[in-house]
Amino acid sequence: MTDRENENLVGDIDGLIGYISFEGKEYIDIRYKKEVVPVPKRERHHVIYKLLEDNCDVIFCTDQKNDDFMFECREQFVIFAVDGGGNCFGTIGGMGDINDDNYPVGYVCHEGLSGRIANNFREFMELVNFYPFWYDILKFEKMGINYSISELENERIEFNSKYLEQQEEIAKILNLNKNNDSIKLLISNLKDKPKFTVYGLDEEHNPYQNLL
Repeated sequence: MTDRENENLVGDIDGLIGYISFEGKEYIDIRYKKEVVPVPKRERHHVIYKLLEDNCDVIFCTDQKNDDFMFECREQFVIFAVDGGGNCFGTIGGMGDINDDNYPVGYVCHEGLSGRIANNFREFMELVNFYPFWYDILKFEKMGINYSISELENERIEFNSKYLEQQEEIAKILNLNKNNDSIKLLISNLKDKPKFTVYGLDEEHNPYQNLL
């Protein structure tokens, strides 16, 4: 049997664009399902973006392109921000905003890790504003290390004397309230199924590992 005779191309399966099998070996045919949505130029001067960068390490996109992010996804992934390490945040399944609760927020790391970190954009903003050390908590959880949220917060205050003032200003601008369950929601989102699945753009298209 020739390769062509043994090839099966199927339509959208489990959110994938295509699925190919050659002699029993499976390949994922990933088309571009991610996109970068930058902040409109007319809005970039707004103080909120500087505050989010300084206090939360969330840098909203301006000139980033699809090719800057070497991965693909099972679902549509709309990248709206990066952090200081170039890891990215995006809404899953479509483009969402702070008044739209239809699209969860995912996070993709250079280290081959990814996961759904919030149920919607507002939940995400509450997480990063009031718990900007959320990623440190994930590392502690993964390694089974005890941690104290109050101690992590005190470290931020000691490092940045304007931390609480800026946190309050972000909350006021975006009409956010502190959710004491933000970390529980973060962990629950990462453990719940279906997982947010990301693939590398190497020949094997290996899936990224879940953040937790």
